Amino acid sequence: MSFDWRGLIGTVAPTIASAFGTPLAGMATSAICQALGLTPKANDDENSTMIAAKLAGATPADLLALKTAEEQFQKDMKSLDIDLERLVVGDRASARDAATKLAQAGIKNYTIPMLIAAAFITLIVLFVWVWLQPAIPEFAKGIISLAIGRFLGYLDQAYSFEFGSTRQSHINQAAMSVAIQKESNN
Repeated sequence: MSFDWRGLIGTVAPTIASAFGTPLAGMATSAICQALGLTPKANDDENSTMIAAKLAGATPADLLALKTAEEQFQKDMKSLDIDLERLVVGDRASARDAATKLAQAGIKNYTIPMLIAAAFITLIVLFVWVWLQPAIPEFAKGIISLAIGRFLGYLDQAYSFEFGSTRQSHINQAAMSVAIQKESNN
């Protein structure tokens, strides 16, 4: 199982993370590479591998560099008059619009219910397996825990797509960032 470097970026630098999946993904990758002292490659897979390797052994200095890159990225987006939130919301809106058009055409879209069912079944299988196998090695328990966490995340994403999501976590993250900045200035 590979290291989830995007999850770490989403925690430390949520604005940069929100640029992935948009036309600004290249700028986000460049910002991450520059913060970590890496040279960006032309190939996304090479960049992912390189960033994952660096972040798998991240030091506090690396995380601080990412936080600094986050602040600079926010300033750059503001100076370019780019609203990442609008891009992300627009992406979700277009996906929901596509689902609405299918429904209006009389076509039932089973994608989300099937994904939810697959994630839920996988979670049940993993929980039952752990429950019925008391002598699972610690290494296997770690892998199973990661898989359970990933599939719980999938359920959360599917729920957010179907019913909308809150931006409260981003507001909380921004408030935390301001508090950390004030603390480091004192």
